[in-house]
Amino acid sequence: MTRVTQRGDGGREHLVMTTKKLTLALAAAAAIGALAVGGAVAFAAVPGTTTDAATQVAPAATGNAKIMFECLAADQVANRAAWRPGARVDVDATHGFLVIRTDKNAAVCVVEDGHGTGLMGGLIDNHDYGKLTAQRPFDYLTSMNYPHQSVHFGISTADVTGVSLVGPDGKSVAATVKDGTFAVLAKDGENSNESTTNHIRATLANGQTVAGPFRG
Repeated sequence: MTRVTQRGDGGREHLVMTTKKLTLALAAAAAIGALAVGGAVAFAAVPGTTTDAATQVAPAATGNAKIMFECLAADQVANRAAWRPGARVDVDATHGFLVIRTDKNAAVCVVEDGHGTGLMGGLIDNHDYGKLTAQRPFDYLTSMNYPHQSVHFGISTADVTGVSLVGPDGKSVAATVKDGTFAVLAKDGENSNESTTNHIRATLANGQTVAGPFRG
């Protein structure tokens, strides 16, 4: 408790103001303490989840949709609700790829141990759905070449129901096709300096077949 001395109005005023400042400081400290407690309750993480923005996914997403959102979050892609999962291919028991798309573009999500780790090469904007035509209802997207096998990815119009990759030796491998995307695991690599390394044979919903170089 502070004692007020009789040294004139100036002295009394100084001591009274000191007491008021102490009171306000204590009140402010109490308020901060209350906010800190409230903050701990408000932002406490739910067990089994993380607050890391790079790994947050849509709460209701499961399966390939969950993997897709994990990839989009890892690459900090905006407007994630515009994306949807397409064709998926597994290289082995723990590694694979998932093609994802919007109404305009597509990208390839890398899958490891059931989780999306990021986009292979980022967003791909030089091959988009607006360039597809009736004469060429498919287009090259990207490839991953391994020593003894390769994975190729592409996009197609909505009426393409089947895709086969035809290698230099004439042998064909069926691709997985879904929602205007396709992916195929084959033995022949795709060399960007040789546009005719592989060909694509696409089957349309009306039974018509359209073929052409993969890279066009």
